[in-house]
Amino acid sequence: MHDELNTKMVHSERDIERIESAIDEAITVADELIRIAGEENQRLESGRPTSLDDLLVRKHKLAGEFDAFFKRFKAEREVFLYASDEKFNSLQDRIQILAQSFMENANQLNRAMSANERRISAIMRAIRDNQDASALPSYGAAGQSASSTPHAASLKGGRKV
Repeated sequence: MHDELNTKMVHSERDIERIESAIDEAITVADELIRIAGEENQRLESGRPTSLDDLLVRKHKLAGEFDAFFKRFKAEREVFLYASDEKFNSLQDRIQILAQSFMENANQLNRAMSANERRISAIMRAIRDNQDASALPSYGAAGQSASSTPHAASLKGGRKV
């Protein structure tokens, strides 16, 4: 009897088509998010520094669309129950794949950040080592301190630098 009451709430086949169309759009957005996460992962797998700006802008926009769908779904949950099982199952599959893609993406991003931190650390260590080496006094063959200017240099006769 409960199902009969819910069925009466849907006014037409057109309402069901609208609901399923919204689910199809969400599936399309999920597929694009999965594709972008995969492309991000490919770029990151190289281990080289790479720009992700173009992908991040697109991913942010799509994530907003996906979020809007779920807010609508939450607000109209009863109405979405009239979609076919096939549509719901397809959406569920995409959500699982998307979650796996994002987990893999997060792992790749963590690896890339760690690699960047190691690169920066190595560069900073090399700079410090270079500065330390240039700060050490150099010694001549006889053990005396050798400097590039053993005596004060004069630009003009009485002015010393």
